Amino acid sequence: MIGFRLACSLAASLLVATSANAADPPPASEGLYRLPYETGAQVKVFDDALSHRPVGRLDLFGTGGAGPYRVVAAAAGRIVAIQDSFAEQQSGRAAEDCRNNYVWIAHPNGEWTNYSHLTQGSVHGTAKLRVGGAVEAGRFLGFEGAVGCAMLDHVHFEVAVPAAGQPIDAGGFLLDNATSQRERTPRFCGVAGEVVVKGSTYMAKPC
Repeated sequence: MIGFRLACSLAASLLVATSANAADPPPASEGLYRLPYETGAQVKVFDDALSHRPVGRLDLFGTGGAGPYRVVAAAAGRIVAIQDSFAEQQSGRAAEDCRNNYVWIAHPNGEWTNYSHLTQGSVHGTAKLRVGGAVEAGRFLGFEGAVGCAMLDHVHFEVAVPAAGQPIDAGGFLLDNATSQRERTPRFCGVAGEVVVKGSTYMAKPC
């Protein structure tokens, strides 16, 4: 009986340890980024790199003012993908069935940043951006929205090191990323410890 209890205890400990390891956030980003909102905006963290499922991504939303909130580039780079033709909010659907609006930016350090759920037409129409264009940190990209798989107006933000060749699929999702191995936990300037925490509010500002 003692042997059986010990075996059960060890199995439970192993299960807990395995679960904890599975939930570990990805390694920190090489780049240091600004919060992807216009300077002065109050930004609340709905999900951080640990609580988000899958891990490594962030869900952020503007608070304390009148929207729509302006989303900006987190660092200088080149726009590599844009989708902003969709308008439907599709909360509750599987990710692969959702049609999100997004911008992907490639940065000189090899990392890419993603800004998803932007409002329809705000990237091409309002911000006047095109694939291949260069942007500086703080450049207006579009308005925070709830297009695609979204429960509320927010921005899904992530930093990743994409696969060579075909980095993202037609829906804007990273390829070769089944275990979040492409993700990096974003490091932000002006944030204590450089990592944002679920439920906390920060002020967006330049690096």
